Amino acid sequence: MLSFFSSQTSLADAALLERFFGPEAEDIWEHCDGSWSKIVDLAREPRTPAWEALACAIEVLHRSFAEQLTTRNVLDSPDVVRQFLRTFFEGLPYEIFVVLYLNARNHLIRAEEAFRGTLTQTSVYPREIVRRALELRAAGVIFSHQHPSGASEPSTADELLTQRLREALATVDVKVLDHFVIAGTADVSFAQRGLL
Repeated sequence: MLSFFSSQTSLADAALLERFFGPEAEDIWEHCDGSWSKIVDLAREPRTPAWEALACAIEVLHRSFAEQLTTRNVLDSPDVVRQFLRTFFEGLPYEIFVVLYLNARNHLIRAEEAFRGTLTQTSVYPREIVRRALELRAAGVIFSHQHPSGASEPSTADELLTQRLREALATVDVKVLDHFVIAGTADVSFAQRGLL
């Protein structure tokens, strides 16, 4: 298993889970085939106090990333944006469309699940995003959705939708700064690809 960081308090995988599940940790780790993604999938629907505690720990991490984005220009922090979005999507078996609403300094005002879809698609309504951007007095937005299939390559439909949203938001002077497609640990930024 890859280690992303080390410290004097770093623990082996099952030992880390033991903090939540006690002696059942090894069985849970084996049941999830040694996959942290599967652990997070199960934590999405907590059934016991231990799973609830793990879900809360994941939410703490998510809120930590959100807090960072409220205090800095998101364009200067693309890695934090990616981490934030990954925690938003991790473990979801269906597609959702998320909007990050930003102020004039490109600080996060709010991140919201705008639309929920199926395993392969989501219906997105530009007028709803325009309405919400006006309510929040947003100056810019970043869009994101995940591909549960694991393929991060944007589809033609993704590109057309982004263009429609960009045109709709331009009528009220709200800039579309990026659209991320997240697929597990892979992602594609429309801005970096020159698709905006």
